[in-house]
Amino acid sequence: MNRHKWFPIITVTLAILFGGSVVACAKQPEAQYAPDFTLQNIEGESVTLSDFRGKPVMLTFWAIQCPACKVQAPYVQAFYDEWSSERMALLTIDVGDSPAFVQDFVTQQGYTYPVLLDPQGVVAQAYGIPGVPVTFFIDAEGIGRAYKIGPFQSAEEIGSALDGLWPSLTTAQ
Repeated sequence: MNRHKWFPIITVTLAILFGGSVVACAKQPEAQYAPDFTLQNIEGESVTLSDFRGKPVMLTFWAIQCPACKVQAPYVQAFYDEWSSERMALLTIDVGDSPAFVQDFVTQQGYTYPVLLDPQGVVAQAYGIPGVPVTFFIDAEGIGRAYKIGPFQSAEEIGSALDGLWPSLTTAQ
C-alpha cells in the first residue's frame, strides 16, 4: 500500500527530468558566421565574402571532374539568370582545378555566374565540405543558415530552398 503513495511523486519527478532534457535537446545552436575568405575569380580579381554583407549569399562548391556538379551547373546558371540582382548574391567556388582549366570549361559551357578559384582547397577545408557539390546559404549578416550536400535537380529546387529560408526574397520579385 505504501508503494502506491510514492507512485505519483516518482511519476512527476520523472516527467520533470524528461521534460527538461527534451528542452535542452531542442535548444537552438548558436549562430555561426560563415568563414570569411578572399579568392581570385576567373578574371583574376579578388573577391571577399564579407563584401557581400547586407544581402543573402548562395555559395556553391564544385569541381569540373564531378559528374553531379556538371548536372547541377545548368540549374545554377538558370538560377543566376533569374536571380542575379541587388537582393541576392550567388558565388561558386571551383575546388582543386587549375585556373586555365576552369576558364576553358566555363567559356565552353557558356556559364556567366561568378566563379572563384580554390585550387588548393583551402576555403573548402575551412567550410568542412565532405565533397562536391555542396551549397551554403548565408544570410545578410554573414551567418550560415542552411546547406545542401549534393546537387540540385532543378532551378525550381534552388528557388524552393530559398523560399524556405527567405520567403520575402521570392515574393518581392
